[in-house]
Amino acid sequence: MFKLKKIKRYGREVEIEEIFLDKLAKTREQETDIGSIKLEVPLTRANFLLLIAVVALIFLFFICFAFYFQVFGYDNFSALAVQNSSIVSHFQAERGIIYDRNMEQLVKNEATFDLYLNTETLPSSTTATVVLKSLSGLIELAEPSPLLEAESWALPPIEKRILIKQNLSQMDLVLLETKKEQMPWLEVKKHIIRDYTANACLGHVLGYLGKISQTEYQNLKESYDFSDYIGRAGVEKTYEDILREKRGVIQTERDALGNELSQQIISPPSSGDHLILSLDLALQKKATQALSSALASIGGTKGVVLALNPQNGEVLAFVSMPCFDNNLFARGITTEELNQINENKSNPLLNRAVAGLYPTGSTIKPFMASAALEEGIITPNTTLYCPAVLCVENQFQKDQATCFPDNKFHGWTNVKRAIAESVNPFFYMMGGGYQSPGPNSKFYVPEMPKNFIGLGIIRVKEYLNLFGFGEKTGIDLPGEGEGRVPDPDWKQEYFKTALEQKWYLGDTYNLSIGQGYLLATPLQLAVGYTALANGGQLIKPHLAKAFLPATSTQAIDFTPEITRENFISTSTLQTVREGMRQTVTSPAGSAFSLNSLPTSTAAKTGTAQAYGKAEIYNNWISVFAPYENPSIELVVMIEEVPGLQGTAQKTAREILAWYFNAKKDISSEQVQQIIQETEVDVPLANPEQTPIESATTTQPITTTTENAQQ
Repeated sequence: MFKLKKIKRYGREVEIEEIFLDKLAKTREQETDIGSIKLEVPLTRANFLLLIAVVALIFLFFICFAFYFQVFGYDNFSALAVQNSSIVSHFQAERGIIYDRNMEQLVKNEATFDLYLNTETLPSSTTATVVLKSLSGLIELAEPSPLLEAESWALPPIEKRILIKQNLSQMDLVLLETKKEQMPWLEVKKHIIRDYTANACLGHVLGYLGKISQTEYQNLKESYDFSDYIGRAGVEKTYEDILREKRGVIQTERDALGNELSQQIISPPSSGDHLILSLDLALQKKATQALSSALASIGGTKGVVLALNPQNGEVLAFVSMPCFDNNLFARGITTEELNQINENKSNPLLNRAVAGLYPTGSTIKPFMASAALEEGIITPNTTLYCPAVLCVENQFQKDQATCFPDNKFHGWTNVKRAIAESVNPFFYMMGGGYQSPGPNSKFYVPEMPKNFIGLGIIRVKEYLNLFGFGEKTGIDLPGEGEGRVPDPDWKQEYFKTALEQKWYLGDTYNLSIGQGYLLATPLQLAVGYTALANGGQLIKPHLAKAFLPATSTQAIDFTPEITRENFISTSTLQTVREGMRQTVTSPAGSAFSLNSLPTSTAAKTGTAQAYGKAEIYNNWISVFAPYENPSIELVVMIEEVPGLQGTAQKTAREILAWYFNAKKDISSEQVQQIIQETEVDVPLANPEQTPIESATTTQPITTTTENAQQ
């Protein structure tokens, strides 16, 4: 019996059946000559396992990628999916209207349309040149086009739209409508522009709107659209939150092909609230006309008229010349127009009433008198000898002296006469004191006091600060200046050399008559005088009288804010007021021409040198009336008056003569009646309809002089 042997090969044993099968296969191969035919070589086990591993890795990659999308990228891609399936657009209502105190409309709304390029829907291969070529012959475009500046389309994520053209004409809109299917990347956006209707030099008060910047949009995008306009100046900026409209939101659902499925109103739109200013438009127009005439008479261009109610701080008139047309900015000012304004040497964009800084001249004297009376430096009966020129002997060189002139000789003077006739030496001594040089000096005047102790610069500054000088008044307008009440610390910091840094007696003398380094805004002076007029209350001035909610006919008044009170005694105020009254009633008074007015007035004039020793002055007057119970405080300041003319006084007299003969303000009850009878509320956008998606820095004017003329 034979024992069968097993033939081994790598991996497994060869069975006996395989031997016979191999022999049979070989015999068949020889018979059919099949051996000459080449067959595919089967994969080796190693290659097969490698193939399986590669396929497994590919499947694993797709599984991980899907896991990332489903887990880590869920929020992001879910939001994108929602965004692709729905579009959120906005209704536009209208901005609130601005009225004067008698419900005279100062601004109205007009609809306009702008053309934008949406880079998100623009094919990647399309360039600015292609876009411009598509639009050429269709609408007129400005050159150079803003598209060329954004050729790379490398815009921030918050802003994927480029403004192509503002204020499209009706023809532009018709032509673009015919091409909207061929150019779906173009978008027409509607917005409301302001038309400032009152031609009364109100540009500095009302301000204007400007397109929201990218930074502003990034901070305010919850409340604004990228194409919205926002208050840029005046009350348009201050009361942006009150005036701006509340946008409505509509959500449009669409399928994967972009077809609209449904619309849902998320929130309805509402118009902005209306603002009622304290301004009297009729008085504003009269003040504008009177100031314009006064400036024309001297060949000037710059001046200010302010009228306040001293009892509550309401601004009744506010004129700063030269004016500017805020409609230019509202409608989109051209480069040529902007250059023309910027190149104007009179600087129309400067709001002189709140940002112009000037020496006040003698209008500062009632405040100096108040300080001296409060500190006991003088009494109402104190008389001082006031020469035509007050000379202070040089303590180091006895044969030399510094002299400070007056406009004329006054002699023995009390405080009331000093205010009425604007006696400089009286206020020199009250502010800085006086030390007689002695009988052996050639500058000796026997009638002069031997040793008169004045307030000194520290107390002068303290009292001027109490009346609001050197600080902002807080008026509801942007860009207000602080002014300057100088002192030794300021001078040491401001100047560089030791000689310049030293505070001299002459510095105190100059400050005491509103010259030297003192700077104030016309509004600061007006606010200070309201405290003299109303019995000692410093009230924050304000232009807003009330606001009217868009859904109501009941106006809501703003409450006056008293910033300081009880800092000056009643007796002091009475003495100073009597001096200002004497300014008008005395034939020697500096404002005697106002005595012809139909009502009693109190006033103080001022003349400050504008260019050193040149015969050019800034002319001032401050008046309140009626004297017994003032209802108006008027400040007039005219720049660069040649010679010693009473230009401001003439202007004030013309305004007040008109004011007290004109129709008085309507009552609060009459205002409410007008509100109820007037359609002040603009209609809301109709939810049933398909909605349409919805820039001064100046150098302050400074003068330093040792002389003052009244």
